[in-house]
Amino acid sequence: MKESKKKILWSVILLALIGLTLYTIVGNNESFTLSGFIDYVSSAKWQWIVLAFLCMIGFFVFEALAIQELAKAFGYHKKFRRCMVYSASDVYFSAITPSATGGQPAAGLFMMRDKIPGAVTTIILLLNLTLYTTSIIVIGVMCFVTRPNMMSHFSVVSKCMIVFGFCFQFVLLAVFLLLVYKEKIIIKSANFFMRLFQKMHLMHNIEKRQKHLVEVEQQYKECAAAIKGHMKEMVIALLYNLLQRLSLILVSVCVFIAVGGNAEKVYDAFVAQGLVVLGSNSVPIPGAVGAADYLFIDGFGKLINDSVSIELLSRGISFYCCIIVCGIITLAASMLHSLKGMKRKKQC
Repeated sequence: MKESKKKILWSVILLALIGLTLYTIVGNNESFTLSGFIDYVSSAKWQWIVLAFLCMIGFFVFEALAIQELAKAFGYHKKFRRCMVYSASDVYFSAITPSATGGQPAAGLFMMRDKIPGAVTTIILLLNLTLYTTSIIVIGVMCFVTRPNMMSHFSVVSKCMIVFGFCFQFVLLAVFLLLVYKEKIIIKSANFFMRLFQKMHLMHNIEKRQKHLVEVEQQYKECAAAIKGHMKEMVIALLYNLLQRLSLILVSVCVFIAVGGNAEKVYDAFVAQGLVVLGSNSVPIPGAVGAADYLFIDGFGKLINDSVSIELLSRGISFYCCIIVCGIITLAASMLHSLKGMKRKKQC
């Protein structure tokens, strides 16, 4: 019951943030009109808009393929349509919860319903999250190296967000690798700080947390074993994660071309969106609503005249349409599970 209330609360907060963001974007742009935006969308090249939608679908399709590959490494050969449910639930609940904290538990629930043990589910999702983080860093480095001058398109605030985002993702990856290969260093450090905080009366009942640390240590040991024994599956899953990230970035590129963006600046648009992803991915707001919009308008301002309209169209496809589709898939899967449960009860 408490979890349901939390989900409703975060959904309301997300809607409020979306409303506030749209009001701020439109309100601060005097030249923007609804009729003008409709004309803007109508005049776009529909072939590229269709391709943008296909790229959006690719975002959760490639995640499904990555999860399927990782599950296979542990001996669980799940059908693609079931992996689509895991992926869609992850995307949907990540979008409506702060720091994407609801995505993995939701995906894990569906995986455990399909008789994948809880410990294996945790390791699969943990590995996928790490590969996802790795892909963001790889794309970020590629953007910095190939177009170092692109940072000049962003304001000081945006630059700080992008640098912080890159550092945050890098630290996350470093912590994971340390936990996998040097887990005792992290566990000892965590125990040291917990005892220190207890002495300072900043933390109480550390025994429960220490017990949880032992469980975490075991999980990462199993992760290390999984990586060593299934390098081929790890590489394939990493490629799928790279394609997942690239597909969402390409939504903005397709929209950029569709609305008449300069052909010579297509790769600049790709890099700009890559930096937007880097800067918004660590923002602890559901769906990075507001932050991602600000970064996009700021970064695309020097690439195209009407950065507000292109932002609304691009974000409309890559985020809002994406969570609607993923929400429908998740709801359908939940209803189907409930119907199956009711049939079993009747048979009993």
